[in-house]
Amino acid sequence: MRTLAALLFIAGVATLAVALAVTPTIADGRVVAADRLEEVRKDGVTAMECDARIPIGRQGAVFTCVATLAVGATQTVDYMLRPDGQIAAKPQPPTRTPPPRKPASGDPWGDRP
Repeated sequence: MRTLAALLFIAGVATLAVALAVTPTIADGRVVAADRLEEVRKDGVTAMECDARIPIGRQGAVFTCVATLAVGATQTVDYMLRPDGQIAAKPQPPTRTPPPRKPASGDPWGDRP
């Protein structure tokens, strides 16, 4: 009876181990964004926002972040996390946004430079 219980215990633990091994880890995008921001802050990036949930499997992960540059433009960056822990970035060209316009007042002479 004890042998049967030991075999059932070993089979249960092995099944649990296999299930956990194939389940991807889910990383929080806010944590990844904070980590990436520290590395690219010297390049003029002021803020970064990544995918909310980043599944990391045995093959690594692929995720996208949007960086806000110091000049006000935004830039989309595709990242690839390799299984060995190295991260490769593939930035897209930045998008320029026009500066916000001051709304006109009711006085036509008040809008003169």
